[in-house]
Amino acid sequence: MKNFVFAAAVAVVALASCQKETTVRNELAPMNEIALRSVNGAVKSAINGTIFPAGYDILVSAYRNLDSEVKGNDSPGNFFEAIQFSKGASDAVWHSSTPKYWPLTGNLDLLCIASSGLKSAANGIVPTCTWGENGNVAKKAVVAVPDNSAKFDDILFGAANAQTYVSTGTAVAFNHAETAVVFTAKSNVKYDESTNVGITIDSISINGAKYSGTLTVSNPAAGDSTGSISAVWSNLGTEKPYVKARIWDSANLGNNVSEPALTGLHLADTSANLSYHPFGEAYVILPEQDAVPFTVTYTIHNGFKADGNTKLNNQLQYKYSPAAGAKWAQSKKNVYELNISLNEITVAPAIVDWTVSGPTSVDIKKVVSQ
Repeated sequence: MKNFVFAAAVAVVALASCQKETTVRNELAPMNEIALRSVNGAVKSAINGTIFPAGYDILVSAYRNLDSEVKGNDSPGNFFEAIQFSKGASDAVWHSSTPKYWPLTGNLDLLCIASSGLKSAANGIVPTCTWGENGNVAKKAVVAVPDNSAKFDDILFGAANAQTYVSTGTAVAFNHAETAVVFTAKSNVKYDESTNVGITIDSISINGAKYSGTLTVSNPAAGDSTGSISAVWSNLGTEKPYVKARIWDSANLGNNVSEPALTGLHLADTSANLSYHPFGEAYVILPEQDAVPFTVTYTIHNGFKADGNTKLNNQLQYKYSPAAGAKWAQSKKNVYELNISLNEITVAPAIVDWTVSGPTSVDIKKVVSQ
């Protein structure tokens, strides 16, 4: 009889132990899965659109901060490193294909690197990262960014520190690590094929820029410290002597390799006072660096010869050199407004924040002759 009681007691203890383990094991509690979301209205947009797009996948490293009452018994340490998070077009949050779960004690510091290229090497540039500083994988990332001159992808970075479980996902605000050089244009004459009068922009090329480098992202607030996340470029790659600007594609996420170079675009402004007229926008994306010259190749169409058949076309080149000391800084759009008439071309530069925005009143759109 005593043996029976003892065996029953052991079974009760084993059952209690099993029940307790089921309660505390995060992998058996899907509601505690880590999910990420962008901060609506605060996230800096990618190439186009008003929110951080699903086309960009996110590499995330997390460092575990433990509550003070348990630090004496359990040392802080790496939680996970370089896990890829993805989001479908209809999803509200990013998830990992190998889910990670919130720890039952303490909170997490998260460091994130994003790029559309992470989804597939064929779709964009794929950065590689070395994570961590003094054992804290959320404190620093050294990102090797490959040559971007053929695809114009963007690299973004963000952090969220001292985070605990939230069912709707942890908000992460992203910043652009690269810079955008954007071209807009206007004219005082509309291109008319029937009379062969007007202006055509044949190409715009960036001369001598660098399209690769090392990006070091620092998250000083990770690990119970203070400070703001920042990123610094170094080891910029070899200069490219000639890279054409591309047309802004309204569906582009920065990874559209079929996106056409700006070529053969007719100016379509009909106003006499040089007011803006949308005819498209062209751009390049590259690491932060000193501003370099660019060349605008354009054709002046000035009617026909006396025979009525031979077109009077004159192709010209205009080289613009930025002011000494001018910078193309990360998270900025460097906008160059081209004003082209039958007599001259002028360039007006401006620098604006690369923030959430839709199409502007000054952009480049291809005009197809009927």
